[in-house]
Amino acid sequence: MTQGRNNFELNASIALRDIYRLFLVFAGDERIFDLTGEDRDDPLRQMRDGFFVDEITHLLIGTAIANRIQLEHTEAIRSASDPALNVTSMSCGELTPDVISDKGSMPLTFREACNKIVHAIHIVPDCSNPAENPLTSEVKLRGHKGKEAWVAYLNIPQYVRASVMNFRGQRK
Repeated sequence: MTQGRNNFELNASIALRDIYRLFLVFAGDERIFDLTGEDRDDPLRQMRDGFFVDEITHLLIGTAIANRIQLEHTEAIRSASDPALNVTSMSCGELTPDVISDKGSMPLTFREACNKIVHAIHIVPDCSNPAENPLTSEVKLRGHKGKEAWVAYLNIPQYVRASVMNFRGQRK
């Protein structure tokens, strides 16, 4: 077990379970559409339509907070000599830091993805029309920093990979 800088340790099992649940929501959504076809009155479809946005939002916020605490808790032991521990710069999507002046976009690092999730004003799972299309692997995050409005496209499989790596070796 790796000793961090704080006098407490996160329960990695709980954090990893929530990361797993987030992945399952995205991985299983297409299967729900396969099972229900175009029948919007199907109880499976109604359950999905009633809960998926709320579930994704809660899981994203919870995992982002746990990831940021874990990153800060283990910052001292992360080093260039052990790349397996250094997930902070791993790409998890794309960030446009100022959509109004359109100065272009950049890779969304894992650390920045966690920050953007926590500070987002809007969290929108990408599926065009959610009643007719299953989820894609992206979530659109929008917010502002000072006078700049930003938008980020979070790739869920990459975010989940980085999250698992962030807690690697910490499962109790």
